[in-house]
Amino acid sequence: MANRIWVELPRDSYYTGDVVSGTVGLQVDKPVDARGLYLDVLGREATEITRQQGKHSVTYRSQADLIAWRAPLHVAGVVPPGQQRFPFQFQIPVYGLPSYIGIHAKVTYKVTARLDVPWWPDATWEQPVYVFFARESVRTFSKPVRFWSGGAPGGPQVYVELDGDRFFAREMIGCRITLLRLGEHRVRRVYVRLVGGEWARAQNTEETTTKRVAELDIPMGAIRVGEPFTFEIPIPADVQSAYRGTYSYYSYLLQIGLDIAWATDLVAETPIVIVR
Repeated sequence: MANRIWVELPRDSYYTGDVVSGTVGLQVDKPVDARGLYLDVLGREATEITRQQGKHSVTYRSQADLIAWRAPLHVAGVVPPGQQRFPFQFQIPVYGLPSYIGIHAKVTYKVTARLDVPWWPDATWEQPVYVFFARESVRTFSKPVRFWSGGAPGGPQVYVELDGDRFFAREMIGCRITLLRLGEHRVRRVYVRLVGGEWARAQNTEETTTKRVAELDIPMGAIRVGEPFTFEIPIPADVQSAYRGTYSYYSYLLQIGLDIAWATDLVAETPIVIVR
């Protein structure tokens, strides 16, 4: 019968800086001469971009390890028959990245237990671990935000105020909006839009992808010209945490736009940080 190995964790999700405690279980039916029993912990940021060149395609890849740690749980020698358990501990890096699976980038963490048996297939067990930013650190550096739209001098303007630039999933982003110098321009709608974007670099190749995370129209009855009015947009529960790694990052833009008849939309935007 094949040797059996497994990993026991109290949960599969952790915050940056958390200490992970678990156990490796091992079941062998007869004495096994092994080179050792190991636990490997790997956290890795990886990017992959494919470019089509005529009938052929070329794939570029880059990676950076966030944590790469091996703990010996049993020295080389004979493992007696029966069931045994080996406790372990390791810490998620305080400045690690959150788990992420995107189009061209990913950040993954996993633990792998391995019984190294010469001249015989190793007994292995691999288990993913999901990492989130420690919530208490998110608003440490939050600051008020004030931003304007562009546009021609003397033309319409959008001025927006936020109390902070860092938010959690499921929260409301509160905006104080002031519309100035509309003149004879006819505004068909005013909208608030949240846009998420992934940037990735693999070797010397870069790729950027964006998607609309949320968008709401402000009721026309709530709009004031020349004086501030408030509006809130909810952040979806399943958003990706913003992060900045070695070869990739994920970020958000908050946009407040005016849809003006017979003219280009006027948009005020600012980067914000959102953490799941």
